[in-house]
Amino acid sequence: MERTPKRIPNRKTGERSVPSVAIRTLSVNEAIGEALRGWSAKFVARRIKTSTRTVEAWREGKAGPQAKHFVAMLNDDELCAKLLEAAGRGDLARSAETITKLRAALGAVEGK
Repeated sequence: MERTPKRIPNRKTGERSVPSVAIRTLSVNEAIGEALRGWSAKFVARRIKTSTRTVEAWREGKAGPQAKHFVAMLNDDELCAKLLEAAGRGDLARSAETITKLRAALGAVEGK
């Protein structure tokens, strides 16, 4: 069941609006769910030590991870890369790869 955020009436016009925080939270949950769809719920759950049911809720966008789970995903190289790509920072996800290539290029230039 999808919960609808509490609508707050405007004193002057009487119109009801949804707080922007609720809208942003939902889109973050959807982005995390989208990033995790490439793996099975069982795989992700084992990597970050949580239940498969919890991961399935994230993937469906029904809930978002707690801070401890998010930190665990950021500490895992594969999951971290997917989350960074979902956030539009794929360049950071590939930073170790870029550094390795730069070192190889520098070694070739220096004749090592």
